[in-house]
Amino acid sequence: MKGNSTNDFWCQFKYVDNTWKNVVEISMFGREKDMEILIEDPDNKGINDVQKESYESYLKDLKEYESKVPDVLLSYFLANFEEIDRIVSLTDDAQKDTIVAERIFKMFMILSLYIDREGNYGWICKFSWEKNGLAILLSESEPRIITPDQLRNLHKINDNSLGLLVHDGKNAWVGLEQNDFFGKDEDLRIELEGSVEEGITPAQQQAYEQYLVKKEDYFNEFSRMMLSIYTGSDEQADNMMSMGHKIMVQTALPKILFIDKEGNYGWICYTQWDDSYIGVLLSEKKQYFLSTNNLHHYSEVEKEIDNELGLLFPTYLGFESAIVVRLMDNVLTLPLVINARPENVIDEDIRKAYKTYLRLRPTFWNDIKGEMLFYYQSYYKNFENYLDIPEELNQENVNEDNVISILEFTELFIRGGRIAWLCESPTEEDGLAFEFTDGKVEWNYQNQVI
Repeated sequence: MKGNSTNDFWCQFKYVDNTWKNVVEISMFGREKDMEILIEDPDNKGINDVQKESYESYLKDLKEYESKVPDVLLSYFLANFEEIDRIVSLTDDAQKDTIVAERIFKMFMILSLYIDREGNYGWICKFSWEKNGLAILLSESEPRIITPDQLRNLHKINDNSLGLLVHDGKNAWVGLEQNDFFGKDEDLRIELEGSVEEGITPAQQQAYEQYLVKKEDYFNEFSRMMLSIYTGSDEQADNMMSMGHKIMVQTALPKILFIDKEGNYGWICYTQWDDSYIGVLLSEKKQYFLSTNNLHHYSEVEKEIDNELGLLFPTYLGFESAIVVRLMDNVLTLPLVINARPENVIDEDIRKAYKTYLRLRPTFWNDIKGEMLFYYQSYYKNFENYLDIPEELNQENVNEDNVISILEFTELFIRGGRIAWLCESPTEEDGLAFEFTDGKVEWNYQNQVI
């Protein structure tokens, strides 16, 4: 880099928009280009000694940054791959299993070095997948990816347990830790609810210490939950876990550990089955799936934990919760909806209905396919009059496996002692239902169930 810390160098800066600016030529990561140096000074008091010392430290440690930053960029890319993949069309050499640090150099450019009034500094960079750019905080013990706004308005805490936390400018302190999920090191973002003024609470510190103690148990239980979904049976999942089986496909990957001000906490997981996210509450006695919104507002919203039905949130009908199920060989996140009106209480009829569903769960899928085929064939002549039936679903070719493809499962519904999967179907304007009753599954019209 051309330029030095002599008086001549500092005299080259010009004051524009509350910032001292200069341009230097850099040669870094195999490129030569101009880079702007931006030194914060909102009151036009001049570049202070702390800022000059920070720049000297930056120059002294530049080779170390060049060595460390590629791995930091790679870790960030892998941790955020699913979101990046949505935004840009990634080539074969930029996929999660093929990307190398050198490849990322083609996807970013250093625009400026920013030094704030307290001497914190970092690069502001342009990335192909991030229209607002990203920043690399360099003045801490290890480089950290943050946003340009966070760098320009840096508020940080160095906590003995949580390490470096940087405020996101909204309502969370953000940290980073590495975990071994599914046999791979994965970056886990830590988010602690709170404003700059509030800092982090003792309840959050205690929650994080509890999380560290129980982290391995949490992940084992999470693996058991996912195995249960894939096998359709808690008992089979327990047997597989006892034999040392693990989920080898990363179907749901923890991305964020969220801790609210009251000390409630859970993971926000990327769900491969729908390219979305779901919350997993960890701080209760059992783990529960819930929406990310309900996790973020867990201490504020009304809720109820039932021994049989799990974590429930009141609605105008009664209660609702999030469940993850395997249907049609696909995993889905769907609501469990309980109509508990008019009393709005969970009674024994509702619990008994749910127990019936759980008891039949290992076999209900085959029963649903059989019921659907029976219904379809029984009314086929009627369907021919108003449906454009594809060849594979005509009366000669239809079977249990392909007839089910016309259904879209929408919710598991309970009312009184009745429980059923509700579905949208082109054969019925008001939908179909598959009801669990008397130890078997029977199809019904949806309006007859709800």
